[in-house]
Amino acid sequence: MFYDTKLEILDNANFKPVLLMMADVQPYRKSFSFEDGYTLETTHRAFCPLESLLQLNGYVRIGEDIFIILDMKVWSDYVELYLYRCKQDFGLEEEQ
Repeated sequence: MFYDTKLEILDNANFKPVLLMMADVQPYRKSFSFEDGYTLETTHRAFCPLESLLQLNGYVRIGEDIFIILDMKVWSDYVELYLYRCKQDFGLEEEQ
């Protein structure tokens, strides 16, 4: 794996970075269907070192994009994250 992409773990309340790590991020397509008829398609997956701050339904930032972790698989020495890209203006507020 190539840990060549900066990934920021975000606080779920205010979307501020709480930890920076390097990850191997790849394009990926996988659909998640919910019983109420919604379907979300992951756009990326990330391979990261084992880290206790990563959590399902948590948020990460890669570059200018914010992703929600839809699924997570823990392996012996790394974690595989399935990421859904949020809207461009997600979590951003205008400061006055």
